[in-house]
Amino acid sequence: MVTQPKNHNHLTDLASKINFNMPFQKLLILISWITISLSAAKELPTSLKEIPDQENLPDLFKFNDGSDVKSLEEWKKRRKELVEPLMFYQYGSIPPRPDKIAYRIDKEKNHNSGIGKENWVTLIIGSKRKLEMRLVIYEPNTPGPHPVIIEEEGSLGGSKNAVRFMKKNYLFIEYARHDLDPDRKNTAGPAQKAYPEHDWETLAVWAWGGMRVVDYLESRTDVDMKSIGITGHSRGGKMALLAGALDERISLVIPNGSGAGGAGSSRVLGPGAESIGMNDKPHWYHPRIRIFAENEAHLPFDQHFLKALVAPRGLLCIESTDDLYANPLGTYATSNAVMPVYELYNMTQRNAIRFRRGGHTFSEADWTSLLDFAELTFYGRESKGGQSFWQIPAEVTPLAGSGGEPSFTRVGNVGNKADYNYPRVGSFGSVDHEYEIGRYKVSNKEYALFLNGVAQKSDPNGLYNSKMRIRKERKGDKIIYKAYPATANAAVTYVSWHNALDYCNWLGEAYMISDQGRKVQRKANAKYFLPTEDEWYKACYYDPKNKKYKLYPLRDAHRIENSNKLPSKSSYGMMETSDHIWEWTESKVGEAFRGIKSDSWFQGNNRQAAGRYYSNPELELGHLGFRVARPAPASTKETKIENAGLLKRARRFGR
Repeated sequence: MVTQPKNHNHLTDLASKINFNMPFQKLLILISWITISLSAAKELPTSLKEIPDQENLPDLFKFNDGSDVKSLEEWKKRRKELVEPLMFYQYGSIPPRPDKIAYRIDKEKNHNSGIGKENWVTLIIGSKRKLEMRLVIYEPNTPGPHPVIIEEEGSLGGSKNAVRFMKKNYLFIEYARHDLDPDRKNTAGPAQKAYPEHDWETLAVWAWGGMRVVDYLESRTDVDMKSIGITGHSRGGKMALLAGALDERISLVIPNGSGAGGAGSSRVLGPGAESIGMNDKPHWYHPRIRIFAENEAHLPFDQHFLKALVAPRGLLCIESTDDLYANPLGTYATSNAVMPVYELYNMTQRNAIRFRRGGHTFSEADWTSLLDFAELTFYGRESKGGQSFWQIPAEVTPLAGSGGEPSFTRVGNVGNKADYNYPRVGSFGSVDHEYEIGRYKVSNKEYALFLNGVAQKSDPNGLYNSKMRIRKERKGDKIIYKAYPATANAAVTYVSWHNALDYCNWLGEAYMISDQGRKVQRKANAKYFLPTEDEWYKACYYDPKNKKYKLYPLRDAHRIENSNKLPSKSSYGMMETSDHIWEWTESKVGEAFRGIKSDSWFQGNNRQAAGRYYSNPELELGHLGFRVARPAPASTKETKIENAGLLKRARRFGR
């Protein structure tokens, strides 16, 4: 029986059997087995009723029949089970290795750096010359054997990174992914036309193309075939991870900002993360993946499967903590989930993840990290800076001096129409009743008052998080909570959805909660509650004067500070609509998530909250807070009475 380390739970399990000492001929046989299995994948269930839900990451130390993996030898059988659902539901079947890879040299020239050559080559794939794909090879003047870094590109030539690799005696290769698939909706590329018997989609095509580059490298005598790396950014990162998972000749895999369908988990969704239903490039994936949109709990796999197929080879995931759409939180979850496999092989140093600040790009710092990790993985050379290759993502926190005194603003205009119905996203904003919504998010000062009301003796529900901008002190037999003065009015964060419900119940007994928190129902007479997605959306975007929805400026992902200059006040007077902090809503999304709203981030539709972003209700993060709504009092006088009584009721309420 394979046991898991104590620092990992059953959500983070995976493994795959790889033997680096096997003879090269056996390795080729194994690669052939993989491609045959991919091209002949069996039919799997396509009805959610036939696929049991599991909110947690699937246990990769268990066979599909529920039995445990008991030996390393059994990983060969388990490995088949990892590949099948990935290809069937998400990528489609791919052709086997072609019978022949030929090439022609189209152009040769000295590189303008003076330290190498730039060779333009066309691969001729298959003996019948079904396909052609262009490469640019940056080759140093120094003798081989050369390690190799492969990168897919939309356009070839003029690489800004070739020199740094040639200086280290690497071949740096770009290949033209669009030669195989042009990345257009409803368009069959040359690869799909050449292999019509396979139902593969764009990402699978590009990954297959990367594997063909490795075929070509086998024909060269100056290449170190034990030191082959593949990388890519965003969609290219998705491709790189898939290619590395399927081709064991690739010894280092570096996806950068790859997100959904790449390194990011489908189950663990941080605020603003791209989900299956939010993807605006459906042609990248097999159509079968869409049955899991907002039903991710039914997925029989998650992206840690891909990483399991890479282990124990080198894996470096590079992310930006500000690039929320790429789901850095979910990438960390899948990297952490695969660690038991690397521990199983005593190769933990080969499972790496690095975070930086900034936008959705392949930055200079990222390329430096890539080369440093390649040197460490291939040759055991430590970087001069001594950088860590295992990091925890930093979190965006509220700005000091933000927020204001608690108050509510009325939202009327009953019966307004919903906003435009965005494809795969839905339509929001239609509300058939008047209500009031918090002018500001719930602050640290307000939440501290709540903690003093219900958690002075004990805190069994974990309402307090030590990362909050709230001080916790013991005085006698009581615990006292006090917000730090500088951030007292700033939004409280590190609050789970369940904690937000507890806060509403403290204010006015809003919710009936049963089945260990899984069943939640707002009471008909609830005095305070979390706004629904529609209530939040209307308060933020609807313009009652023009009876239209506002377009907010988009936040520039490459200039994080730009958000401070965006409007933060809605037509109804709701503040902080374009800051760093996402907000919990009451709305249920699928079986396992709750809706979140914000106008902070660059991805999505014109109105950032138009995207149906959702997150795991148990998450407590530094960029996730909430605000409260309530029924609209009948008169201004009643409103004043309600506001005056709020603090008094809050102090009196107990659990």
